[in-house]
Amino acid sequence: MAKALSLKLDEPAYQEIEKIRKRLKLPRNTYIRKAISHYNALYTRKQLEREYRNASRRLGAAHLEYLQETELLDDLPEEL
Repeated sequence: MAKALSLKLDEPAYQEIEKIRKRLKLPRNTYIRKAISHYNALYTRKQLEREYRNASRRLGAAHLEYLQETELLDDLPEEL
């Protein structure tokens, strides 16, 4: 179900919206809904990118620790 919002914009932002939406021949509500949808998708993607980077750092640190441990094991005499 659609929700009604009241939105206040400063004059320059409003004029920019009007200029673009007229060029695209879109109703104001459609343009604003599409802009919000686009921003939400962009934000979601950036958040996912941050999560992947953090996971990659954690995995990299664990991998380095594993390599250090296995190198230590290589130094042990084989007759133990």
